[in-house]
Amino acid sequence: MSTLATLTEAEVHQFVDQWYHKLDIHAPLEEFLALVADEGIEFRFPEVTVTDKAGLTTQWYNRVIRTFFDEIHETKELAITIEADRATLKVLTFWQLSVWDPPAPKSTRLAFLAHQTWTVKRSDKTGLPVMVTYFVDALDPVGGSGALPVKEVTNT
Repeated sequence: MSTLATLTEAEVHQFVDQWYHKLDIHAPLEEFLALVADEGIEFRFPEVTVTDKAGLTTQWYNRVIRTFFDEIHETKELAITIEADRATLKVLTFWQLSVWDPPAPKSTRLAFLAHQTWTVKRSDKTGLPVMVTYFVDALDPVGGSGALPVKEVTNT
C-alpha cells in the first residue's frame, strides 16, 4: 500500500493547467519531462504510442514542437476520479494550432476537440503529480479543419 498522500482535486486541476501551459509555450524538454513519471508510462497519440521518456522525446515532443505553433489548449470538460495517490481524468480539450507546410505562402490554422483519458500519480521523488498514462481517445476536427498533419523529425 502506498504511503504517499492522496491527490487532491485542486492539485489535479493545477497539473492539467500546467501540462497544457508547457505544451502551449513549447517549454524546454527538461521542464516538460519533469511532469512525466519516470517509469511505467504509456502515451497513445493518433500517430504513435510510446512507453518511455526517450520515445516520448524523440517520437512525439520534438516533432510536435517543430510542427505546431501558436498553440492554445483550452480545457472544456474535466472529470476526475481520485484513488489514493492516483487520479483518472477524462479530459475534453479544445486545441487550436497553426502549421506551415513549406513552401506555402501562409500557415494554416486548425482546431480539434481532443477527447483524452489520463492517469496521474503522485511522484515518490518530488511529491508532485506526474503523468503516467495519456490516451487520445478521439481527435475531432472543428470548423473545417482537416486531418492532423504528421511530419517526421530527423534531428532530435
